[in-house]
Amino acid sequence: MSSHDYNRYRVDVDGGQLSVGVWEPVAAGPGHVPTVCVIHGITSNHLFFAGLVSALPEVRVIGPDLRGRADSRTLPGPYGMAAHARDVRAAIDAFAPEGPVVLVGHSMGGFVAMTLAAMPDEDDSGTEAARRFRGPVLIDGGLPLPVGQPTGGEPVDDLNDDDLDTDDLIAAVLGPAAERLSMSFSTVEEYLAFFAAHPAFVDGLDTVATESFVYDLAAKDDHSFQPSTSIEAMQSDSADMYTGSAYADALATVMGDEDRQGEVVFLFAERDLVAAEPGLYPPELVDDYAKRWPRLSVIDVQGTNHYDILLTETGIDACADAVVGRLGAAADSAVD
Repeated sequence: MSSHDYNRYRVDVDGGQLSVGVWEPVAAGPGHVPTVCVIHGITSNHLFFAGLVSALPEVRVIGPDLRGRADSRTLPGPYGMAAHARDVRAAIDAFAPEGPVVLVGHSMGGFVAMTLAAMPDEDDSGTEAARRFRGPVLIDGGLPLPVGQPTGGEPVDDLNDDDLDTDDLIAAVLGPAAERLSMSFSTVEEYLAFFAAHPAFVDGLDTVATESFVYDLAAKDDHSFQPSTSIEAMQSDSADMYTGSAYADALATVMGDEDRQGEVVFLFAERDLVAAEPGLYPPELVDDYAKRWPRLSVIDVQGTNHYDILLTETGIDACADAVVGRLGAAADSAVD
């Protein structure tokens, strides 16, 4: 028997309606249901978290499709971390208005989670936001990413460098994932074959990956298919992760507070988007972050790449343990 009942809903947001998947636990007891909100990456969708959901059998999981992606692909801009954070908060308001909710973000979703963690409601203070949103749990994302210098030097943290070129950022960080968005596929099977040949999926596509990729496809008028993520959304969000003020301000707010810094969990993969070493976060950069933010919990998930950290048993177990730890802290705080 499945651990959860799953349904999709639509939630009103600026410009239209956001598609939100909700997994309700079958085995939940009476009273408060522990709740997690999962936030996907820049070209992904909420179904990529289905393996993690199965590892959280007594937990409600809210998973929006971010605007410009999947079933929310018709939502227009503006995009950016602040816009996504407002959308995610609308989803949480609809299904867990009283909180607390543990925020979990993969890849770009980690940047959205960090932004939301420090974003008060119009009538709330930052302290109120801190009580409502716990974590965040950041999965191979959510902390400043390194960008190689044009001269080929060592990676640097250039989060707010206004001279960064968006195309260079996309090529450096996303690579083939970005190129895929301009491609057309004659059949669903052709699209799955594209991923099966991808170096990050050399061990094959499991059910979670397959269902997420199929869900990602959008039919065209000529009966072919294309990935659903808006190229405009990807470009805008890529630039905003590095040069936007909302994320940078949120990072300073959360990591500048010792108590809130102590709630943040950062899991990083050994390999990157094409299964090459080092990962998106080289070990020396992670070491620097651990020194800069000594209360940050850092988990090195060996044997995983940027994608299968949410697909393999090793990755899912590590992510689930981190989420359960934050749920326990949230429950203890609620009792206090």
